[in-house]
Amino acid sequence: IQCSFSLKLLQKQTGDDGSVRFSPELSEGEKEATRSRKVKVLECLNKLGISCDEKTMPNIAVLGSGGGLRATIALLGTLAEMKKQGLLDAVMYLCGVSGSTWCISTLYNGKDWAKNIETLEEKLCNDLCWTPVDIQKQLDWVTKAADGEVFSLTDVWEAFVVKNILKLNRGKKLSEHKAAASNGMNPYPIYAAVEQNTFEKENTCPGTWFEFTPHECGFPGLDVFVSTKYFGSKFQGGKLTEPKEEKHMSYLQSLWGSALGSMQENKHYLMGTEISAKGRCIFLKRPCALLSQKRWSLGPLLAGKVMSFFEISSSDPTSPILSSPQQRNIGDHTDEQLHNKAMSSLQSYFQKSSTTSKEQIPPHISTHMCSASVATTIVLPSPGFVTRRTNFIEKLKTCYDNWTWGITNNFLYQTGNVHADGLDKREVFNLIDAGVANNCAYPLVLRPARRVGLILSFDFCIDGSFETLKRASKYCEENQIPFPPIDPEVMKDLANPSSCYIFEGKGTPTVMHFPLFNTKNCPGPQEITKTRITFPTLRMSYTRQEMEELLNKAKMNVAENKDKILEQIQKIVSSPTRGF
Repeated sequence: IQCSFSLKLLQKQTGDDGSVRFSPELSEGEKEATRSRKVKVLECLNKLGISCDEKTMPNIAVLGSGGGLRATIALLGTLAEMKKQGLLDAVMYLCGVSGSTWCISTLYNGKDWAKNIETLEEKLCNDLCWTPVDIQKQLDWVTKAADGEVFSLTDVWEAFVVKNILKLNRGKKLSEHKAAASNGMNPYPIYAAVEQNTFEKENTCPGTWFEFTPHECGFPGLDVFVSTKYFGSKFQGGKLTEPKEEKHMSYLQSLWGSALGSMQENKHYLMGTEISAKGRCIFLKRPCALLSQKRWSLGPLLAGKVMSFFEISSSDPTSPILSSPQQRNIGDHTDEQLHNKAMSSLQSYFQKSSTTSKEQIPPHISTHMCSASVATTIVLPSPGFVTRRTNFIEKLKTCYDNWTWGITNNFLYQTGNVHADGLDKREVFNLIDAGVANNCAYPLVLRPARRVGLILSFDFCIDGSFETLKRASKYCEENQIPFPPIDPEVMKDLANPSSCYIFEGKGTPTVMHFPLFNTKNCPGPQEITKTRITFPTLRMSYTRQEMEELLNKAKMNVAENKDKILEQIQKIVSSPTRGF
C-alpha cells in the first residue's frame, strides 16, 4: 500500500468547502468539539477523586461492538449505568460498529442525551420493537430509490428492516448531529464501516476502515476525508463536481448495520443456516456444497438460500400477523435444490401476477418473510406490481446477482494523491458493516491525533469473546500502531469469560475488555451458553422482559468494574511515560 500526499496546498483545506482534505489532523469541527468536552471531562474526573489537568487528562474512548439489536440494547444499558456510576462524563469518544451504531445515532437526536439517558432508556426500549411492514409504502419508497444513479441492497435493507426496527424519522441527517456532538455535554461520536472490495482483498490494510462523524467522513488509514454533508456527492480530482442530497440517517444506519454485505463472510456463516421453530436461533447446519463455485454464482445462491425461507400463499389480509416462521427442515436438500425451488416459486408468482387478471386471484398475497430470523408478514399490492416496478426489479436482480451493498460515489476518484489498490481509479466504492473486519472499531480510536489513552471495549459478541482483541492486535502489528500485548493464555477460556480483562503496554493505550455474558452476570452452570442462544445476532425483535434482562446484564458489567476503571484512569494520569 502506498500513500502520497500533496500537503502544501491541501492541508489548509477543511473539506467543508467541497474539497477533499488530505491530512492526518482531526477536522476543525472535531477539534472544537473535543476542546469543549474537556471541560466536562476534567470536572467529572475531579468529582471522582482523580486530580489532573488538560495536559495529564487521558482521552477515554468507549467502544460498542456489533451484535445486532442485542448490541443496541446492551450499549444503551452500558451507557445508562456509566451515567449512574458517574463515569459517562469522563468519556471523550463514543465509537460504534453495527448494532451499537444504531444506539449511538439514535441518542444523538437529543442535544443533551448524556444528561438524560436514564430517562431516555424507557422510551428507546419502547421504540425498539418490531411492527408489521407496510409493504405498499416501503415498495413505493424503495422503487423511488431505485430510480437514482446508485442503488444497492442497502436500500432494500433500509426499507424493510432497519427503518422498521429503529423508527427513526428519515429526515434526520448525520451533519445535523453537530450541535449534540460539539456542545461539550456528550462524548464525540464515531461510526465505523469498511470498504468491501479492499477488505476482501486484504482485510488489515489501512484503506479498509472508513469512519463517519458529524463533521467529516473518510479513510483514517489513508488520512483522507470529506465533509459529511458531501458524502455521496460526485467528486473528481479532489473537487466537488455534482452535489447530491446528504444521505439520510436511516440509510447510514442500514449501511453501518449491513452484516450481510460481505459475500466472503457469508460463505462462513450464512450458507448453511437453519432457523429454529421459534424464529430465534441461528445454527450453522453444514458447509455449503457449492462454495467452490466462482463469486458470481454465490450471489444468486445466497439469495436463493434466503428466499427458501419465504412462504408464498394466498391469505386473508385481515388475518392475524404471524410473529414467527414455521420450522424449515433444509437438511435433506442440496443447495441446488433449495435454490431451484425458491426460484421456481418466485417465477410462478411473477408469471401469475403478469398473466392473471385482478379478479382471478386475491387482491393481496400474504408473504411470510423470514430472512435470517427477521420475521414479519408483508402484503403485496395488486398484480400490476411487477410491470409498474420493472426498473426496481431489474436493479434488484442485478444487486442480488452481484451481491451489491453500500454503493457510494467515490470522493477519491481521480485524485492522484492516494494510491491504495486502485481506490482512486473507481467512480464508486462499496461501504458495509465494519463487523466483518472487526466487531470493535479499534482502528478508528487509535488514530494518533485522537490521543486515546484508555479504551473501554464493551464486547457484545456471542461467538468469540476475544476475537475482537485478536483482530485488533493483528491489525495494529501489521500497520505499526501501538497496541498492548495480548496474553494468549487469557483468551483460552472462551466458554466462561470473566467480566473484565485489562491489557497494558509501554507507550500504548490501556485496553479494558468487557465481554457481555460472563461468569459474573451469568453465574449458573451453562448459563452463559443458554443466554447466548437466547440472544442471537440476527434476531431483530425482543420482548420487553428480554430487553430488561439484556439491560441488567450490561449494567452489571459497569457496576462490578467501576473501581477497576477508576484505578486504570488514575494509573494513566500518574504515569509519566504513558505516551499519550
